[in-house]
Parts: sequence; structure tokens; C-alpha cells
Amino acid sequence: MNNNFTSKTRELFDQWGYADRWECWLNNADCLQHILWRVSNSPYNAAPLNNFECHQPEGRKWLLAIHSEEQQKKYLIKTKDYLDDIGYKPNKKDLEFLDKYKKLYA
Repeated sequence: MNNNFTSKTRELFDQWGYADRWECWLNNADCLQHILWRVSNSPYNAAPLNNFECHQPEGRKWLLAIHSEEQQKKYLIKTKDYLDDIGYKPNKKDLEFLDKYKKLYA
């Protein structure tokens, strides 16, 4: 698949609390999901979720569709706040991602 997350990106979330309750409040995220589909493997496009309870449609009975604009904005902001909190320094590709999708951060 295109734009898989790198091990470095996975470690950013794993080392600081990968299962940090991005959505389901179950504290059991088991994978990183792309927020804006697979347009980028930037950490800014990653959300740690439980695949079956938070990501798959059948597990989202009480949640907005994962790729609705409202949900994407929520995840993008939460991810950016998280990366800022842990002191992550964005590289050029990350800055391009943030610039390209800046309207979603408002």
C-alpha cells in the first residue's frame, strides 16, 4: 500500500502513549490510521485508533464517519496538539502537509 507510516512515525505515538484515547476512550489503540486517507505518511496524518472498535464502520455506531470533514478536523487538531506537546520537530514534508491542509485546522 502507498504511504504506509514509517517505524519512526509509529514510535512517536508508541513511545509517548500510543493508546492515548484518540476516539473510543478505551485506551487500547492497536494501529495508526490515516486521517486524510493515504495522501501522506506524515505523523500529522496519523491517529492511533483501535481498528475494530473505532476505525471500522461496524465499530463506530455512536461515532461520526471516520472520513467526514468534521471528524478529520478533530483528529488533525488532536494529532497536531499531541505532536506539539511531545516536542516533535516537523520536517519539510510535514510542513508541506500542514500548509496544504491548513484550512482543516481552523
